Amino acid sequence: MRKLLVLVLFWLLLGINVSAYSFGSGVSKNHQRPVIDSNQKRIIEENNGVYIGPDCKEIYLTFDCGYENGYTSTILDTLNKTNIKAIFFITEHYLLSSKDLVKRMVDEGHIIGNHTSSHKDFTKSSSEEIINDIKSLETKFEKIIGVSMSKYVRPPRGEFSEESQILLAKNGYYSVFWSLAYVDWNKDVYNGNHYSYHKVMDRIHNGAIILMHTVGKDNAIDLEDIIVDLKKDGYIFKTMEHLFRPRLLI
Repeated sequence: MRKLLVLVLFWLLLGINVSAYSFGSGVSKNHQRPVIDSNQKRIIEENNGVYIGPDCKEIYLTFDCGYENGYTSTILDTLNKTNIKAIFFITEHYLLSSKDLVKRMVDEGHIIGNHTSSHKDFTKSSSEEIINDIKSLETKFEKIIGVSMSKYVRPPRGEFSEESQILLAKNGYYSVFWSLAYVDWNKDVYNGNHYSYHKVMDRIHNGAIILMHTVGKDNAIDLEDIIVDLKKDGYIFKTMEHLFRPRLLI
């Protein structure tokens, strides 16, 4: 016990977060909105963060981009064809290795979110390391793409703490988690049989913030059917600006 106390005090002196959470929204059943741990909900919402939108037929489409696997162009083609705007959370590796795709995202009206330079766990980083990791990507993005990066941040792997969330909010950032996600990051696995389609349609709910990765064939193949059928069901796709606008106007 004494050793643990000493360790915690050491972390605090270094500015390292100690109240670690690994975000997960759970699986929505019968199209009900997922309910998360009340303390995590409080921490996120009190510090310019969201994990779900309003309780109405709105959807927010988000993608995480850590590296390119050949499917992002198809995803962008689909978004363009269906007139949908999304937010892409990129890392430094993605920016440096896929400049043309990032430029295309911007040119076609999508938002670029910050997934940090190194994709390092916020709960194992000092406050200085977190901010440097975010700002480093901002600087490179503006230099390469020629426009400012958005202030939307997705904590790597959904790892966060109250300390990290307060830090982000105080520095003018907006955290975006999710309310619908599924295993779609295995780049060499193609499930077929409308795998992604069924995962989304079975779990869809009002205000869903959908997390997808751009590395899998399933998402690339199924995305158009997902969008078309959700529209048929009366869902409207909205952007992060729409979701955060009341806060941004304060």
